Parts: sequence; C-alpha cells; structure tokens
Amino acid sequence: MKNPDIQFLSDPAPFREKERLYLEVRRRENRILSDEAVQNLPFTQKSDPHAREWEWRRRSFSRLEHYLSDRFSGKQTNILDLGCGNGWMANRLALHKEWRVCAVDMNEPELMQGARLFGRENLQVVYANILPRNDIPERHEIPFQDAKFDVIILAAAVQYFSSFSELTGVLRRILKPGGEIHIIDSQFYKNGSEQVAARQRSQEYYTRVGVPEMAGYYHHHLWQEAKKSGAKNLNNQLSVKVLQKIGWLAPFPWLRL
Repeated sequence: MKNPDIQFLSDPAPFREKERLYLEVRRRENRILSDEAVQNLPFTQKSDPHAREWEWRRRSFSRLEHYLSDRFSGKQTNILDLGCGNGWMANRLALHKEWRVCAVDMNEPELMQGARLFGRENLQVVYANILPRNDIPERHEIPFQDAKFDVIILAAAVQYFSSFSELTGVLRRILKPGGEIHIIDSQFYKNGSEQVAARQRSQEYYTRVGVPEMAGYYHHHLWQEAKKSGAKNLNNQLSVKVLQKIGWLAPFPWLRL
C-alpha cells in the first residue's frame, strides 16, 4: 500500500522562495514530470527533450548500484539519498529489500509526488535541511543522529550546496565508520578560472530562462575542494575516459569519500 506521508524534520517556511525559484526553472525546462514518467525513470521516451541526460543518469546509476551491491552484498544497509527530488533513485535503491533508504530533499511538491508513487516499507521520504541554521540559534542541530548511514549519495545535487567543506563535514558526522559518500552526475572545476566562467554561464542561462535569481542558489565547486576532503574519482580510468569522450557516459567525475 502506497504511503503518501512525508516526515518533516525541518520547517519548510524559510526555504519557500528557493523552492519557488527552483520549481519555476524546472517548469520552464520541462522537468516537471507526470506520475507515469516519474515511475519509469531513469528510462524515458526518445522524444523527451532531456533523453540524453537521462540516458547518462541511467548509466551512472547502474554503475553505482552494481558497486553498492558488491560492496554491501547481503548486508542490512542504511542509505541516504540526499537531494532526491521526486525520489526515482531512492525507489530503485529500495528494490533491494536489505537496504533501508531515506530520501531527503527540500522540494516539497516533488517529495509529495515521490511519496505517493513509491510507498515501500524500506523507503522513508523526509523533508529536511541537512545543514544547521546558524542564523537561528535554537536550530544549530542537524536532523539526523551521528553515525546513522552506511552510504550517502548525492546525485546531481551537490551544486545546490554553497560550501563543499561544510556539507562533507556534516555528512561525515552522520556516516557510520567505514561508510561511504558518493557524488555523481555533477561537475567539478579544475581551477578558479573555470569556476568563474561556469558561474557566468549559469547566470546567463538562468537570465535567459527568466529566473535570474536562481543563479544565487547554484554553486560551482572546485576539484581541489573534493581532493582536499579525501575524495577519489572512480571515473579516473582510461576505459571510462574513452566512454566519456565518445559521449556514452556523462562527462562528470564519480567521487567516493
């Protein structure tokens, strides 16, 4: 039986403007999907304007799923899907009965859609701000207990966090000893010049889309930041680089921390 409930661990009110801007961009990009389309993700019709992107995401998810299946084979595993959106990936992960998946986002409408479509006993849908609110003294806490998760995944999500070091610091608190953080489907930049150029492109893009304010919520992280945090790029292999060059795989790193 499908469970439409969302657990709220943070107050949505302070984040409504960001949510509004984000959803308006998604609407203008034709990314607000029907229930049928969400249930089929990451598979899409060839006529989908984002079909190539979804093919990339399907392949990156498949590789991650195989990795996790080998790494945590037969084990009860707590997984956090951070920035889950409509929950398609959390749902696919929850097909593994021994995995308990917590799907977290701050986009309430898409969370509601995912909760309604993907009710599973081992899938929890949560509205939460993972970072402490330093501007609100009584909310310095983070919403999850320390050492809760075996795996934390950010898929096409790290760019919505302004500070990479702050984010990874919090994630390591809630990660079990020996656990892993995986970041996929997001770009990292080689140097400051590339970063500045990317920021300019994002500002121009959001201006062209008609939601220029969204550029303030979209962040560009340096590879040096990830390296400093101890990240390893699992895509740093010749065979993968060839597949990326010919466009079979997405041109992004797969970071494991």
